[in-house]
Amino acid sequence: MISRYQTLTALSLLLVALASAAVSAADNATAAITRSESQGPVEVQVSLNKATAQIAEPLILTVTVNAPEKVLVTLPQQQKTLGSFHVLSMNDTADIPTANGRQWIRRYQVESLVPGEQTLPPIAIAYSDRREAALSSDVVETPAMNVAITSVLEGTPDPLQFRDIKDVVELPVVEKPSYAWVYWSVGSGTALALAGAALLAWPNRRKQLSPKAQALAELEELRHSSLLQAGLTEQYYVRLTNIVRQYIENQFGIAAPKLTTDEFLDQIASGSLLDDAQRGTLRVFLSLADLVKFAQFQPGEKDADQAIERASQFIQQSAVEPTTPPPVAAKENA
Repeated sequence: MISRYQTLTALSLLLVALASAAVSAADNATAAITRSESQGPVEVQVSLNKATAQIAEPLILTVTVNAPEKVLVTLPQQQKTLGSFHVLSMNDTADIPTANGRQWIRRYQVESLVPGEQTLPPIAIAYSDRREAALSSDVVETPAMNVAITSVLEGTPDPLQFRDIKDVVELPVVEKPSYAWVYWSVGSGTALALAGAALLAWPNRRKQLSPKAQALAELEELRHSSLLQAGLTEQYYVRLTNIVRQYIENQFGIAAPKLTTDEFLDQIASGSLLDDAQRGTLRVFLSLADLVKFAQFQPGEKDADQAIERASQFIQQSAVEPTTPPPVAAKENA
C-alpha cells in the first residue's frame, strides 16, 4: 500500500515539473529570435530581443550586415514605421573593420499598438560590388520576423461601451441674415472663369500623354543627356527616381515624391496596385538609386544603363492602359 508520505512526495514532484514547464514555455516565448540571409557577397542577420510583447512595449530589432572589402553597403533611410510597428529610435554603427571585411549594424527600437500576430517586414539593403572591373549592384533583404503582441486590456471593462442617453437639451435658434446673394455672385464668377480656362485648354487635350508614354519619353531624354559625362551623377539619379515617382503618382494617385523610399514601399505593399514581381523590381531600383544619393557610390555607364532599363521595365509592366469599348454593331435598316 502506498503511504501518505509517498503520495505527497509524488504530488510535490508533479507540481515542480509543471512549474518548470511553465517557466520554460515563458522563457521560450520571450527568448530572442535570430534569422539570417545572404545574397552574393553580402550576409545579413536580423535578431529580435523577444518573440512576445505587450502593446506599446518597446522591442529591440538589430540588423547586422557583413561584406568583403570593396563592397559598398547602404542601409535604408530614416524609417518611421516597419509594417504595423512604429520606429521609436534608430542608430547605426557603420563600416566597422572585421577580419573578413566590413560590418554595418543598425538597431531599431520599435513598438506595436495592434494586438495579435504581427510581422516585421523585410528590410532592403542595397550593395555594390566594386572588387572587379565590371561593377555589379543588387539588394539583399532581411527575413521577416513574426511577433505576438498581447493586449494589457484583456478582462477590463470596454471603454467603448455606450453610456445612457441624456435628456434632449433645446437650444435657442438665432436667425442670421442671409448672404445667399454673395454666394451666388461668387459662384457665378467662378463658373465663368473655369469655363474660360477649359476653353483655352481644350486644344491641348489631345497633346497630353498617358503616364506611361510620358515617363518613357522622359527616360529616353535622360538616357541621351550629358549629366554623366559632366560628372553630375547624383543629379542624374535624382532625375531618374523623380521620373519613376512622378509616373507612380500620375498612374496610381500616390504622392510618391513626398515619401521616403521605405515609406513609399510600405504604402505600395499595403495595397494591391502592384504584384510581387513589380514591387521587387521597384524595390531594387529605388534601393540602388539610394546608393548614389546617400552612400557616395559612383556608378559607371553600365550601372546607369541598367538603372534606366529597370525603370523602363517597371513602367512597362505596371502601366494600366485605358480600355476601349468594343464597337457597337450598326443596326440593320428595317
